[in-house]
Amino acid sequence: MYTVQVKHTLPDRVRLKIPAVRNNEAAARRLENCANEIEGIHWVRANTTCAGVVVRFDASVHSEADIIEIFTNKVRGGQA
Repeated sequence: MYTVQVKHTLPDRVRLKIPAVRNNEAAARRLENCANEIEGIHWVRANTTCAGVVVRFDASVHSEADIIEIFTNKVRGGQA
């Protein structure tokens, strides 16, 4: 439940699979809201049907590894 898996990447976008948001609208919105407050993250969109989360970020601020770490910590911290 606390896993974050990379499904697809582009230089400034990453698609993640986060089982914690599957069929859980409240968890998805919490994750979107807290992530949107992080400098360098432009937007986050969660899909509760497929447990997918798309993150658009500023690649000059964060690397793909940073994004994975941020979202893993958010999920483990109960924000999703």
